[in-house]
Amino acid sequence: MKKNSFTEAIYKNAGYLVVALISAVYIAGSLINISRSGRSIYEILGTGVLSLIVGIMINGVFRSIGLRKGDEDERTVATNALHAKAVEEITPYIDRLDSFCERESRLAKRAVRTRILACEGMKYSDYFDGDDCLLAGVEAPKDKRKRRVYFKALRTKIKPLLSSNLTSDGANASNPFDFGKSKREYASTKSASDVAVKLIMAIVFGYFGVSLTGEINIASLIWNTLQIVLYVAGGVIQMYSSFSWVVDDYRAGVIKKIDMLQKFKALALAQATQE
Repeated sequence: MKKNSFTEAIYKNAGYLVVALISAVYIAGSLINISRSGRSIYEILGTGVLSLIVGIMINGVFRSIGLRKGDEDERTVATNALHAKAVEEITPYIDRLDSFCERESRLAKRAVRTRILACEGMKYSDYFDGDDCLLAGVEAPKDKRKRRVYFKALRTKIKPLLSSNLTSDGANASNPFDFGKSKREYASTKSASDVAVKLIMAIVFGYFGVSLTGEINIASLIWNTLQIVLYVAGGVIQMYSSFSWVVDDYRAGVIKKIDMLQKFKALALAQATQE
């Protein structure tokens, strides 16, 4: 039986926690009047930077929980195990993998060019040979629209498929070999967006202050509590988002890698049989 941990409890009840926190913010809002704080620019910056740091840290913790729970999900575990097995199975033919990747890159580029030319009823074989090279003596069409399509096909570029894309975490971000972001890339992207959002919140909380409607002297405490509550609510949502990304988007990329590796294995076996 699994041990019940604090993070496990938060994860299981995350939805309820978000609703409770947002409700608390709304109710607490009736206790205070929002107004400009009258602070100097230096005081605003000091308060804002502190708020920014706290917000980023809270979001980072919840994102880590989401990524970890996504990694531990049985679907992700099973998919990663299949990928590891697929890599192990192609090991005897690993010296052929680079040529396979070059071939797939060439075929993918050819497919893209074929679709572009087909839009104007143009045939790929009229302009390119079997190696995807421009035929000797070919001239651009005189028709304006076909000429534009011709040059579009000619300029087509794709980032090539590499062996490391198929055998390791992380992949090419350009179609048609888009296996999705690695977990590190995902976390880095989210961290950058977090800074922008939290910076705006920090400036708002730094510029504005509050005063109680009554005589109680805990206005600042309530204001800071509201900030934390909002940060935690956003962090819980981030946790759910990170978990979903791992079990859906990241896992889908790994499945694409498995499919490519299985295709390579079948071709390598056929070549080995013929030799």
